[in-house]
Amino acid sequence: MTKSMDNFACYQRQLDAFQRDGLLRRCVCIDSAQGPAVRMANGSEKVLFSSNNYLNLAEDIRIRQAAMEALEQYGLGASASRLICGTLRPHTELEEAFAAFLGKEGALYFPSGWTANQAVLTALPQKGDLVMMDKFDHASIIDAVRACDAEFHTYRRNQPERLEKHLADSHYHNRFIVTESVFSMDGDTAALPELVEIKKKYNAILIVDEAHSFGCFGQTGAGLCEQEDLLRDIDILVVPLGKAVGAAGGIVAGPTAVIDYLVNRARPFIYTTAPSPVIAAAALKALDIIRTEPARRKRLQKNAAFLRNEFQKMGLDIRTSTTQIIPVLTGESARAVDVSKRLFDAGYFISAIRPPTVPQNTARLRVSVQSAHTQDQLDGLCAALKNWL
Repeated sequence: MTKSMDNFACYQRQLDAFQRDGLLRRCVCIDSAQGPAVRMANGSEKVLFSSNNYLNLAEDIRIRQAAMEALEQYGLGASASRLICGTLRPHTELEEAFAAFLGKEGALYFPSGWTANQAVLTALPQKGDLVMMDKFDHASIIDAVRACDAEFHTYRRNQPERLEKHLADSHYHNRFIVTESVFSMDGDTAALPELVEIKKKYNAILIVDEAHSFGCFGQTGAGLCEQEDLLRDIDILVVPLGKAVGAAGGIVAGPTAVIDYLVNRARPFIYTTAPSPVIAAAALKALDIIRTEPARRKRLQKNAAFLRNEFQKMGLDIRTSTTQIIPVLTGESARAVDVSKRLFDAGYFISAIRPPTVPQNTARLRVSVQSAHTQDQLDGLCAALKNWL
């Protein structure tokens, strides 16, 4: 072995340990659009219960058409950052539409939900400020908060007293609370009314990530904040577009001062090429469908309620899920991998979720429901799970 190869031997040893502990991950190639069923690279078909394509908009023909029209007019890439020459009409149209839809003064479009959270949480909280984040917030939130100059602490949803204890400390300048509305691994929800009351009590800034809620909840599909009639009380909304919207990127919506500040100081906005105008145009069309076709989210919630009820009758541990994300706990990582493989062989694609994504001894199958799943597909999954759990 050469000296240069020695430099990488430590990584191979760690990979070997991942393999031994059931933690090794590999990409699985799909060779079709992401619908309720997909074709794999080897030609086999699987019923897909791992996708965040909750409303089945990723494969919608109207969105494809909007993308093709934008491709014809604007080309594929933006070719520059937004502040150089990368701002194209589809970007501004999407931002204006989201600001109006969410009832905010302005909105800003980022290449991903990850960069949207990075922008907000590294630019706004500053030295002398405090950030309180839910212990189970998404990694994009956690990593961003760790990178900012503010002091930060975590709280648990069932421990509001810890949240209030830190917020009551008077020596901080600005106080931030950041949470997901629907939590991506447990499928439960934040206590948004309680957080709004706490933020008002301590004059804090409340930031809500609606990644797994937007399109799926609310009278018009604006998310859980809308369903709880709290849109006006949320200071800043982050809406990733890769889930129910079926596109890519992330929207930040809030006061004009926040949006303008991000344009001038958020490094993930300033120093990266703008998102493709093709994706922006597709997302704009998806927003119109979400607003005008409530039957999609009604079917989604009906399918999710059916599976939650059936899983509970089967004695499966689904934690406190109340949404289209339904964890089925297996405990050990190796067990999750084994059951996932057996289900895959039986025709059901459900990924095994293991540490560090979830805490030790809480490995699980993360069942993600789609609006277009048929009753036969739902029944088939239940029957398959009975064989292995």
